Amino acid sequence: MNSWLKLVARPLLAVTFCVGAALPLGAEQALAAPVAVTPYTLTTFKGLPPSGATQPDDLATSADGADLWVGYGNGVNTFGMGGPSNLVEYDISSGSVLQNLTIPGHLDGLKIDPASGQVWATENEDGNPTLAIVNPKSGKFKIFSVSSSLITGGFDDLVFVSGAKSDTAFIVASSQTDTTTPVIVQVSGKMKKGKLNLTAALPGAPSSVWNVVANEAETTDTIGDPDSMTLDSAGEFVLDNRSDDSLYVIRNSSATHPVLRVPLTLASAAVEVNDTIFTFSETSGEASTAGTIFITDTPANIIYMLTKPYFPSNEVYTACNVVGDVGLVNLNTGVVTPVVTGFAGVHGLVFSPTSVAVPPAGK
Repeated sequence: MNSWLKLVARPLLAVTFCVGAALPLGAEQALAAPVAVTPYTLTTFKGLPPSGATQPDDLATSADGADLWVGYGNGVNTFGMGGPSNLVEYDISSGSVLQNLTIPGHLDGLKIDPASGQVWATENEDGNPTLAIVNPKSGKFKIFSVSSSLITGGFDDLVFVSGAKSDTAFIVASSQTDTTTPVIVQVSGKMKKGKLNLTAALPGAPSSVWNVVANEAETTDTIGDPDSMTLDSAGEFVLDNRSDDSLYVIRNSSATHPVLRVPLTLASAAVEVNDTIFTFSETSGEASTAGTIFITDTPANIIYMLTKPYFPSNEVYTACNVVGDVGLVNLNTGVVTPVVTGFAGVHGLVFSPTSVAVPPAGK
């Protein structure tokens, strides 16, 4: 593992969302609305998909919290043999569509570079991956392809790590055919002539993994189906692996346990998850005890908003892609407690903080 992650380990408390089985398009008309438990409130986002845009997946919010970006996969082939997908920018307050861009391939991962404000979207999670970098003001974008032997599959999610001079992007290498190839790659150097320069960041079969729940070392773990990735408040990578129903926490290589595994359970059974988020803005870094979680129910073609009076800091939410729930996860035990049930197929999550005034000392 590279020494690029200069992190401080912290105890974590996590919250998770769960995803239901996929349904045919149009089936949402026969579905009952998902139900949130107290004290959560679930409402439908006012923004509607533009004509032809279906299957919303990943989301990102602008640093100022005013705009919501949503990637619509449109049922496009995930090997890059079709398209396009739609990348839509909404005004959150009104739900109005500000931009509707057509992106080649199947759009999957979506993040905003905190340094430049550019929108990065990965395409084709199963093969022939590309990266679109979008100017949020003009809507113009450039497509970058991959020629590295490190990639035998596709691209999924991505994160940005702040450095001394600039932010560095790390991308999930999904559907790799060989576990000796990396499951996380770093975008390095200048991107010239439409090509990405990549270096390996995490192998698909780490030599040693510490099981947080069992409190013991494991030497045979394989990250065979990585999907979504986010950062915790310490700047550590949190990657979900659907092949063993776990979250992996990737820390500084000098840490006592550089790679942690948290096996997840719901109602005492292993549960597969998709998007995972912590309750702070990954774009701006702002943390708050108030805010909104935006959720995509992909087959239902609906975007929801989840709120509650108080979000304790460092909660984590994730999408369980087989049971149709949204849940709260304890990362020490791996237990997922549902907070919303009844989704057709929840996939994307993003937390948008709301500033809370703190009274001056002595008031």
